[in-house]
Amino acid sequence: MRALQRPPLRYRGGKWRLAPWIISHLPAHRTYVEPFGGGASVLMRKGRTYAEVYNDLDGEVVNVFRVLRDRYQAEALAEALRRTPFSREDFEAAYNDEETDDPVERARRTVVKSFMGFGSAAIHDHRPRGMRTPTSAWRTPTGFRSNSERSGTTAAHDWASYPEHLVSFYHRLRGVVIENRDALDVIAQHDGPDTLHYIDPPYVHATRKGKRTGRGKGYSHEMDDEAHRALAELLRSVEGMVVVSGYPGDLYDRDLYPDWKRLEREHLADGAARRREVLWINRRGECLELFA
Repeated sequence: MRALQRPPLRYRGGKWRLAPWIISHLPAHRTYVEPFGGGASVLMRKGRTYAEVYNDLDGEVVNVFRVLRDRYQAEALAEALRRTPFSREDFEAAYNDEETDDPVERARRTVVKSFMGFGSAAIHDHRPRGMRTPTSAWRTPTGFRSNSERSGTTAAHDWASYPEHLVSFYHRLRGVVIENRDALDVIAQHDGPDTLHYIDPPYVHATRKGKRTGRGKGYSHEMDDEAHRALAELLRSVEGMVVVSGYPGDLYDRDLYPDWKRLEREHLADGAARRREVLWINRRGECLELFA
């Protein structure tokens, strides 16, 4: 299979550009688990292993990956996207249209939000399932990506070529277990001495910059400091290898993973802001990384 050229979704905190660096530090493993799967950038770009598990709490995001994993639904989604123009009206309709139980149409709307919205937050700020469409139009959480003066391809060009990549997504996801459960339960179930847990949770609030700091929401399912502590407690007890992604900060560096191997790299985050991404690797992962 050819290397993938683009991510399935534009996702807040996505690691598409960082994935090659992250993958270069993953220890050898038989089972691979992403309990905070999100846009699945690392999973999609790494080599296939014996068993692979993708999980996320966001049911709409999980639905996209389940559709992409099914050949016939992926083909139907590709055709639906070809018929969807890159337009402000279609972007707003993805939020305002009546609910549907059709998985392909739900996936189409999520992809529209992801690629037509300005910034990567659009995908997270969807109307919760079960909420009726209000009489007044639902307010879109981000602006429409209408900039046509950017260097390289425009957002409209990217949109026009997106459907042709779905066959590659389908082939990569074949055989991947896709879950929609609590991350800690998934870690516990799939743990073992040959398991690698790649942990990419929502960034600690204190490490974020801009409007999404503090208690502001940047993900559909957030984590406070206590949730990060509970996650670390479980990760310190597992048999398998663990690689954690995050921004540098006291909670992870001083309190939760001070004795784990630490790697750091500067990169361009959302809005082209320069940030430092850190990997924390547990002792078992550090030892086996030498033989990867």
